[in-house]
Amino acid sequence: MRAFLLFIAFSAMINSAQAMDINDAVRKTLSHNPQIQQFYALEQAAAARESKAQSPFWPTIETGYAYSTGEQNRQIEDDEASVAAASARYNLFNGRSDYFRLREAGYLASAAVYQRQSVVADIVLAAKGAYIEVLRANSNVETEKKSVELLERQKFESALRLREGLIARNDLLRVEVELSTAQQRLLRAIGDQANARERLRRIIGLNGLDLENLQDLAARPLLPSRSYADMQQEMFFARSELRFLHNRLAADRAAQKAVSGEYLPNVDLVFSYERFGNGALPEPSDPDYDSDSRAMLEASWVLFSGFDTHYEIKARAKEIDARYQEIRATEDLLTQQLKIALEELQVAEGNLLTAETGLVQAEENYRVNENRYKAQVATTVDLLDAQEFLTRARNEKVKAFYDFHLADVALERILQRGPKLAD
Repeated sequence: MRAFLLFIAFSAMINSAQAMDINDAVRKTLSHNPQIQQFYALEQAAAARESKAQSPFWPTIETGYAYSTGEQNRQIEDDEASVAAASARYNLFNGRSDYFRLREAGYLASAAVYQRQSVVADIVLAAKGAYIEVLRANSNVETEKKSVELLERQKFESALRLREGLIARNDLLRVEVELSTAQQRLLRAIGDQANARERLRRIIGLNGLDLENLQDLAARPLLPSRSYADMQQEMFFARSELRFLHNRLAADRAAQKAVSGEYLPNVDLVFSYERFGNGALPEPSDPDYDSDSRAMLEASWVLFSGFDTHYEIKARAKEIDARYQEIRATEDLLTQQLKIALEELQVAEGNLLTAETGLVQAEENYRVNENRYKAQVATTVDLLDAQEFLTRARNEKVKAFYDFHLADVALERILQRGPKLAD
């Protein structure tokens, strides 16, 4: 007997260790969700373009080779010539366009980081919401199973009473109809459970993930203790969407300054070397040809380009104005989301308190009617009504409990709390 109890305890410990909680679901999502991998790749692409924007600060080195042959002189069988050249060019000044292009690329790379963080936060919210919906579906299945069990027991007892002549046949038929309805609700709840699990698997990115053993959310959420103004400031500071837009705004400003550099001259320092020859390959010992080495300072200035630069700067200025308005609209939208989330959280808490009270009353009502039915004081209809009220109260309690948690994770997303998203 002792060995059997130890085996049961050990099995329970293993099952508890293998249970996946909501944080495990988030970690798996961060590792396997394909959309997160997509935006991580886009972030790396933006970082590579930032590195590419550093190339104007390095010299450009080129080499070339040319070979020609012909019959310019009939007395000579082959008339050949070749030239090998090498040059190095370094830009000394181009109106600081290269500098501002580099800054633009840097801001765009930072914007890509915040864009990924925003996507990750949305997917984490979706994963938590899907996890909670699976728990809700599991609880609904259990509630419908209890309803079926109560009705099956009532059907058995009603059949005994019918044989004893204590009730009419229509009372048994009524119980059987209610049992059939409860069984249909159970099948629907099982289908909803399968769909909820499949949605969670899709968000996580693991199609074959076992979701049979999920750890429930034991404690109810707590209402925020900070003031609305403090939470609003926290939201404005933390939200990746705003940081993304501010970096895009800085990138637009840098791009505008880069275009303005086209009004200024372009200065290059050039070193070139050429060697000529009368064969396929130029040779240093060739007496007929020599080499040519040069160091030059080249300056160019576009005096008129058909107002191309003028209108490009004007277009950039309008894009900057549009970005300002986008930031303002985003702040207004986030403020509205915060207000709605706080109201939803308070409503959810009130609904949960009401549902808990209603469940206690429904359980007591069923207990009283069941005792009255056994004492042949209450009718079958009274007991069926009490059973229906109990099932409804259980469902309302489940709905209110998980709605409270959904409201809590929604507020967490609006404030962008949770896992570190910059890693």
